[in-house]
Amino acid sequence: MVKEAFITVCVVEDQKNFRQAIEEILNASDNISCIGSFGDAESLIEKFDSLQPDITLMDIDLPGISGIEAIFSIKSSHPSARFMVLTVFKDDEKVFKALKAGAGGYLLKKSSFDQLLEKITELYHNGAPMSPEIGRKVLDYFQRPDEKLQLSELTEKEKKVLSFIVEGFLYKEIAVELNVTIDAIKKHAHNIYEKLQVRNRSEVIRKYMEG
Repeated sequence: MVKEAFITVCVVEDQKNFRQAIEEILNASDNISCIGSFGDAESLIEKFDSLQPDITLMDIDLPGISGIEAIFSIKSSHPSARFMVLTVFKDDEKVFKALKAGAGGYLLKKSSFDQLLEKITELYHNGAPMSPEIGRKVLDYFQRPDEKLQLSELTEKEKKVLSFIVEGFLYKEIAVELNVTIDAIKKHAHNIYEKLQVRNRSEVIRKYMEG
């Protein structure tokens, strides 16, 4: 049996009570640990080199440097750093600015507690976890007339699978929704990524954001 990876996490959140609640959830996990907790982005930036967390949960609206600016700043010097936005903001501008800055996931606070550990693990394994309504915004963005990824090259089945992938569904969940095997979903995902010349969900989103 493969041993589950141990994941280190930092939290940047200016609301103390919410930050402490997140810390408690993380530290109650067997394979996830909070190694740094900050009320502002400047403090994280100052200590990032020494901490080197696997994942950073980042609020957007912070005193001083915004979460989006902090993500961009740290990604500039640490390209492999992974960030998940954890915020109340769901307007298009902030969502896409965060993704362009380098965020690999985007969760709304109101729905963050139930699946937080699962979403952190998903991001750690190169997924792109998002709250469903954020995933739908990204999907709508994909479907604009000026779309540059040539989604017309995808079959109707592949487009349907892509819509579930972007909304954050796991392969096994998509298989249930479409009443097919998980192997069939994996094959569709492989074809989608090959046609769009990407390797995973994060790259699908990031490639389009940069396009």
